[in-house]
Amino acid sequence: MTNRVDELESEIAELRAAVNGLTEELVETKARVRELEESAEADRKAAAAAAAAGGTTTKSDDHVEVVEQPEADEQVDPETASEGDNTAESPEPTDEADDAEPEQSDIIVA
Repeated sequence: MTNRVDELESEIAELRAAVNGLTEELVETKARVRELEESAEADRKAAAAAAAAGGTTTKSDDHVEVVEQPEADEQVDPETASEGDNTAESPEPTDEADDAEPEQSDIIVA
């Protein structure tokens, strides 16, 4: 019986050591997560302040190319639009257009 008691006490000591080790790791992990969350919050606040101050790019939008679009009120004249500008709508086809060859300005290539 003494051998079995010694064996159980040994197992209990090992389990206590494991629990203590895991508890320490948990406390350290929680502290690290808290630090990372505070750092991320500070980064978000700094990015928001920078964007409000001057509209500078951040890591998340530095790959975006800004393309200015004409406002909805503005009318784009297809004859005066540049050749590379595909924002102009093609003119509405008429019955006469069926008989005639389409002109280069009527074809829009995507």
